[in-house]
Amino acid sequence: MDTTIYPHLQTGLAILLGAGLITPLIASKRQLAGIVNLLAVVLAGLFFASSAINVLSGPGAPASFDLQLAGLTIPLLVDGFSAVFLLLIAVIASVVALYCIGYMQMDHYRHYSLRGFYFCYPVFIAGMIALVTVDDLSTGFTIAWQLMTLTSFWLIRFDHHDPVIVRSANKYLLLMQLAWATVLTAGLLVPGCGWGTPLHQIAEQLGTLDVGLRTLLLALTFLGFGMKAGMFPLGQLWLPDAHSVAPSPISALLSGVMLKTGIYGLIRTLFWMTPESMPAHELQYWGLAVAVIGVVTLFIGTSQSLKQVDAKRLNAYSSIGQIGYIILAIGAARYYLGPNAALHALALLAILGAFLHVLNHAIFKSLLFLCVGSVQYTTGTKDLDKLGGLFALMPITAIIAGIAAIAVSGVPAFSGFTSKWAIVAATLLSGKAAGIFVIFGVIALVTSAMTLATYVKLYGMTFTSVGVEWNEKTKVHEVSQLMLAPKLILAAVCLVQGFFPYLFVQLFGRVLATSEGVLTHTLGTPAVLASLSQHYAGVSFAATNGSAVAFSLPLVMIAMLVVALLAALWLRRAGGAEERTAPVWLCGYQTLNNANRYLSSHIFDAFKKFMKWTGGNVRGA
Repeated sequence: MDTTIYPHLQTGLAILLGAGLITPLIASKRQLAGIVNLLAVVLAGLFFASSAINVLSGPGAPASFDLQLAGLTIPLLVDGFSAVFLLLIAVIASVVALYCIGYMQMDHYRHYSLRGFYFCYPVFIAGMIALVTVDDLSTGFTIAWQLMTLTSFWLIRFDHHDPVIVRSANKYLLLMQLAWATVLTAGLLVPGCGWGTPLHQIAEQLGTLDVGLRTLLLALTFLGFGMKAGMFPLGQLWLPDAHSVAPSPISALLSGVMLKTGIYGLIRTLFWMTPESMPAHELQYWGLAVAVIGVVTLFIGTSQSLKQVDAKRLNAYSSIGQIGYIILAIGAARYYLGPNAALHALALLAILGAFLHVLNHAIFKSLLFLCVGSVQYTTGTKDLDKLGGLFALMPITAIIAGIAAIAVSGVPAFSGFTSKWAIVAATLLSGKAAGIFVIFGVIALVTSAMTLATYVKLYGMTFTSVGVEWNEKTKVHEVSQLMLAPKLILAAVCLVQGFFPYLFVQLFGRVLATSEGVLTHTLGTPAVLASLSQHYAGVSFAATNGSAVAFSLPLVMIAMLVVALLAALWLRRAGGAEERTAPVWLCGYQTLNNANRYLSSHIFDAFKKFMKWTGGNVRGA
């Protein structure tokens, strides 16, 4: 084990906590405070990245350590699984900290002091880092959870002059404390376990319990982490309200990485807390139950997203739907790891899809919230009925938002496609061996089309339609380079994720190689890993006879599109076609104005009425 792993981890946490004390002292100089916060978060992120890389590349992983804090013993664990979350939090937190420098100069926030904001921001990051490295469900878990929850509560209610925002933040705090209480109760009710008991000992004790008590304790743990992740119906209770009222960079953190701490807990629960002595049929029941919750979450969350006219609420409900894909994949993988060895390869594909979608969603959803924040920064609104025509006024933001919208929609050759492809393929390929999962895969495919419709609506009503010129009297312009730079960074990462998925498949292989538990023991074997191959052009999945049954080749897709475009241009020029311009026919209206334009609330109106039973209805939709 590399001896620098924990010193670097502790140094990074110390830097963040120190920044939370120092930065508020200079908060009156708003831009300087933002720069200091950025430097602290980036420096801490480098230490976290160093620890993560040492674990992923070193033969000594996983690394375990007992931290002595004020007489308390806190077990820590950094394996390949938690290392990836360390990297993810470090990257998103650093990029968002850069965005904050410009965004918090917004006129609307100038009458608020930034002392509380720059105290809570680094401590919030420290809480998330701690949560994915502690190895218990009591002492360390409580400290990490409360650091994360209390600071995120104050960040959500930053604009506290609005009573709606305060109510949303209070509801968030109440439900997150309820989630903490359920997980803590489960950890302390396990016989022979108490404060500071490591997770592997909890799993051993669970194996000695009767089915009823074990089911109750696992259900409590799953309930707590599921509420944090935003699964149906718990996510609808807090997530749309909290994500839509927080400052946009905080919304990006909440959706991009904080929700993933719930996913982290769900995976630890299903693959690390389930004892080896647990009957195979009981594990499969758990996998099926989780998959059902996942497919309901993705369908309901996405249908509710389609109905929204507030851009941030649309993104928030969409996050619930995208989390549903991950939960479906986790449940499928747990189910497939049963006595039928033929399904083990599909378990590998399912958990790969969950892993890729965690990374992909963190990038493109953070990017979408930052793009909406830029629109709100320059127009003063996030109401899609009041927006439109911003492509000509904010072209760079429009192009970046287009990349993110295509990615989240799962369009081939972009990042969301590869992860959704793996999840859907893992369900559809189960066939007669697990027929119910074929139905889940079909629902996931239909939902992906709904996601595309949702982001056609968001992008079209924000950038390519008309309307902002009649609704906003202020001069609309592109945001500053300080706010463009973080979006460009995330857009670049999003493209790399889409065009070169094999890089992240290789990272997944390192996660399996540097972690312990059922995932490594069952899926990390050469026989199972042989079903998944990757190369520069993409990834492919092979059946037991070696024939490719599913593949994703984004570079090949891009090459085909380029060839088709060149052929179309050649045909156009070869025919000698001429262009002419004419006024747009307005269906009998003499002029186009705000009274006769197509509004966001009108789009997909018939479908929204048909889906009224799913909830999340807005303005009669």
